[in-house]
Amino acid sequence: MFGIERRNSLLSLLHDKKSITVQEAAAIFQVTEETIRRDLKVMEGQGLLIRTHGGAVLADDIKSEASLEIREGINIKGKNKIGRMAASLVKDGDTLFLDASTSSLYVARHLKEKKGLTVITNAERIILELAQCDDITLISTGGFVRRKSLSCVGKAAENAVSSYHADKVFFSCKGFSPRLGATDSNEQESNIRRLMIQHSTEAVFLCDHTKFDRVGYIATAHLEDITCLISDTPLPGDWETQIAGKGVKVIYPNP
Repeated sequence: MFGIERRNSLLSLLHDKKSITVQEAAAIFQVTEETIRRDLKVMEGQGLLIRTHGGAVLADDIKSEASLEIREGINIKGKNKIGRMAASLVKDGDTLFLDASTSSLYVARHLKEKKGLTVITNAERIILELAQCDDITLISTGGFVRRKSLSCVGKAAENAVSSYHADKVFFSCKGFSPRLGATDSNEQESNIRRLMIQHSTEAVFLCDHTKFDRVGYIATAHLEDITCLISDTPLPGDWETQIAGKGVKVIYPNP
C-alpha cells in the first residue's frame, strides 16, 4: 500500500473512531510504528488531525477542508453505494446539477448508461468522467478554478448556474445534523450548492456516515430545502423521525 493510500485509509478510520493509537494503526496496516508516526505528522500538517501522546485524534475545525485527493479516499464503499442508489433515481432525459463533491463524482460514474441526460456541473473531475458519453449533454459552469477541489466557483460560475433549471440536484457537504442541516467550510462552494438547490425541482442530499454531526461554519441547506437524503448507514438516534417530520425522504442503498 502506498503512503497516500494508507493515509486515506487512516483518515477513514479516524472519521469512524475519532481517535487511534500508533500501535493500533501499525497493527492494522502492518507497518512499523515509525511509519505511522510519519504519516500522522504529514496529516497533522494538512490540518486533518491532532497528534497526541501515542496517537492522534480527528481535527474537526469548522473551517478546515480536506483536499480532493484526501476526500476521494474517505469511505469509498459507502459513497459508491450512495452513488449507485442516487443514479437509480435519474430518468432518461433528465437535466441534472452535480456539485463538486466526491459523492457526486460517484453518482456520475453510475450515469453512463442513461439516455438523453443533460448534466450541469462545476466539477472538473465530473466533466472528465462523462466527457466520452455521447448520450449525455455536458455543460460546465466555467469560473475561477479552486485547485484544492478542482471546482469552478465565483461570479461566473454562479451566473451560469442561475441561468439553468434542473430536474434534480445531487449535492453533498462537510457535515450534517437535523438541527443545523447541511453545512460547509468553503463559502464559494456553498454559494454554488445553494444556487443549484434553488434552481432545481428536487434536491438529493448525498450524506454518508462520515458527515454525521460534523459541522462547517457556513449553512448550505436546511431540511426544508432537501427532498431526499441518501445515506450508507442508518441515521443516529431519532434523526430519521426528525427528518421525516420535515418531509424529507430517507433512502438507504441495498447491501
